[in-house]
Order: sequence, then C-alpha cells, then structure tokens
Amino acid sequence: MVEAVIFDLDGTLLDTAPDLYRALCDTARDYRIEPPSFEEFKKHIGGGAYGFIAPFFPSEVWEEALLKLRSYYLNRYLCKDTKPFEGIRETLEILKERGLKLAVATNKITEGALRVLKITDLLHYFDTVVGRDLPREHKPSKEHILFICKRLNLEPSKTIVVGDRLDDILSAKGAGAKSALALWGYIQPLPPEVKPDFLLKTPKELLGILENG
Repeated sequence: MVEAVIFDLDGTLLDTAPDLYRALCDTARDYRIEPPSFEEFKKHIGGGAYGFIAPFFPSEVWEEALLKLRSYYLNRYLCKDTKPFEGIRETLEILKERGLKLAVATNKITEGALRVLKITDLLHYFDTVVGRDLPREHKPSKEHILFICKRLNLEPSKTIVVGDRLDDILSAKGAGAKSALALWGYIQPLPPEVKPDFLLKTPKELLGILENG
C-alpha cells in the first residue's frame, strides 16, 4: 500500500516554463546569443539551472550566465506567470485528506523551491521539500529519493514518485519506489528500456491508481 507521494516540481506541480524562459532570454541577450524557441527550451527543464544553461551557452560562461539567469528570474520574473497545473491543487487536497505523506524532490536549490511553493500557495501541502543541495546526490540518483524516505521514515517500496522526466523515473526505480510519468508536463521521451509503473494523463488519475493498490 502506498503511504507517500513524492512529486517533481517544474513540469509536474508547477508550470514554471514561461518565467524561466524570459530569464533565459534576457541572459542570452547579454551574450548576444540567439535564444532557443520556447518549445526547445522546455525540453531542458528539470535538471536544475545548469540543465538549461549548458545546451545554449559556451562552457566558458556557464558560471557567470547562471548567476545572471538566477538574478533575472528572482528579481524580474519569479512567479509572474507560474501556476499549478490544472488539477494539482485538488489532487493534493484529496491526498492530504487521505492521510498520505507528501514531498517534493526537485533539482532546484531547496530555498528557491520553497519560495515558489509558498508564493503559489502549495507549500502547506508538503511534509518536506528537498532540492539538489541537500542529498549526497540529486536526481537521477536514487539518493535523492532515499534521502526523503529516511527524513519521513518511509519505506521506498511504499512510495510513488511522480514526475515528467527520465531523471524522476530513474531515481524512483533506483530507490525501489514506484514511478508515474506525468504526461501533462514538459515530457522528456524515455528510452525504451525505461518503463514507469504508471502513465498519468492528468493529476487526478493518481487518485484512482492509489485507490486500486
């Protein structure tokens, strides 16, 4: 029986892409770099800020560009258009009513994740939020999920990880947790050998899966 749900943040709980993209475009202009299309940019969300800096900027400016992007995001665009995906808030409400423990595993820095969850009024649903800076290794490593399970005194086998990227599925499988691919997010195609336990077209489909076992 599942006792806890661990959610990815960007592309699973929150649609953060518009705000992140604006910050990336501002950063690209500083280097006279043509920014990628919005659709191309979305493919790289989920690996933390480096995940969408590295494909579009020369390596010698990564560190500086990352600082610029973070500054633009936090000071110009933080949660301007970010919002929960349709059905997320209602699903979290029902999961809490059922007594499940809820957590967030994100490759954002923890402080930033807490900030956006608070602004979007989702933070109160979660028992813990763990960014890339807290575990020994972050997603796709199993250590990210095991860190959360230890913190909440959970058995990984009684936990399900919900996310929209390969990193989420690999971390869940490595830890011995169940996995569900969020098809409403910024979907990253999975290699054929990686098969999530469940495919979710909407957040509310998770409720039916948990009811059935």
